[in-house]
Amino acid sequence: MGYEANGRPKQVRYWAAEAVSGVFTPNDEVDRLLWLPPPAARERLTQPRDRTLVDALLHVLHLA
Repeated sequence: MGYEANGRPKQVRYWAAEAVSGVFTPNDEVDRLLWLPPPAARERLTQPRDRTLVDALLHVLHLA
């Protein structure tokens, strides 16, 4: 999905994942990870277009 952010084009890729193991190290781009159930994650989103994508994923996975 592409859109403009701060006057510049931005390309975003979305994916679905499940946490099973691993280690995370904070960096300049991401300072923390938070794994939530889909409904809780959806409520934290600030952009309506992102909620629409989560709703579509839950529909495809038969979770909505």
